[in-house]
Amino acid sequence: MTNYATDKQERYFFYNSLAILLKAVEGERTIVDLRNEASIYGIIEQADGFMNIIMKDSIFIDPRGDKFSYEIFFIHARNIRYVHIPTHIRIVPSIKEQLKKLGRPRMTEFPRTFKSKRAEKNQALDMAAVNKILENKEENKSNPSGSNT
Repeated sequence: MTNYATDKQERYFFYNSLAILLKAVEGERTIVDLRNEASIYGIIEQADGFMNIIMKDSIFIDPRGDKFSYEIFFIHARNIRYVHIPTHIRIVPSIKEQLKKLGRPRMTEFPRTFKSKRAEKNQALDMAAVNKILENKEENKSNPSGSNT
């Protein structure tokens, strides 16, 4: 059973961090550097919103250079220092694609209160004043002598 609060938080992290980029790297062979100077080379099987990673067919290289082979390797997010993004992955388009797959965040509509209505009215008045200032500025540019006739 998954915890709804955790799912909601994980979804939030996907929308507001670069964890979504790890979703784009899923299925790709890459290197993950760890904080203890070790690294893992393998295929990213799964990445979650907290940046925990599951890799398959991986090779763990410890700080001394010894290599150990693992079928499945779990990396906790707090141990990750750096994830090498393969050169053929274009970062911005892949993030946009993953966000499109994830879907739009649900926005809840709240009833308009007196305070929000007043703020909207004041904003409209301010925008009208700004537009009037811009119009006057344009008039002065087109008529530099200062006369309006």
